Amino acid sequence: MAAKPNPAKRSNSGSHASKKAERKRVWPLLAEFADWLKKELDYSSKTVEELLYKPWNAVYPEALLGDDIIVDIENFLYDMAEFAVEKVFGEKIDTRFLVLIVPFGSYEGRSCVYVLEMKTKTVMASLEEKTWRFNTETMEEDLKDLVGQLERSKDLLAVRMVADA
Repeated sequence: MAAKPNPAKRSNSGSHASKKAERKRVWPLLAEFADWLKKELDYSSKTVEELLYKPWNAVYPEALLGDDIIVDIENFLYDMAEFAVEKVFGEKIDTRFLVLIVPFGSYEGRSCVYVLEMKTKTVMASLEEKTWRFNTETMEEDLKDLVGQLERSKDLLAVRMVADA
């Protein structure tokens, strides 16, 4: 009887492709966000790896810290919300004058990001979390939550567009 192959002893050839495929299977929205960060914001693969797939030991990955940690947190939350808006509304609709993304970063407390319908300032989606708890699984769930909230808010934006037409 032939021995079964041991997945732990696989060669490294193709490991990058298999790692990417595994991530897309386990965290599909986060993998899509990773691709979006690279395409839309020109993030390097190394930065995306550090940001999304390595554990955070603080409120933001140390290797990516800029001059102001609050700005770093706010930029990341803004990027998450912008990705969710584009995913739900697509590139067909120019949301720049319909939707406002407002992030608030915090080192000690909860950081948050709000997606507002601009005319009435109605909250279409929000995320309030301590970024200390961010990891691959929680970011996947947070992205799902933002996308779900925006899906449920689509009618609000549609009514606004019709009323303004």
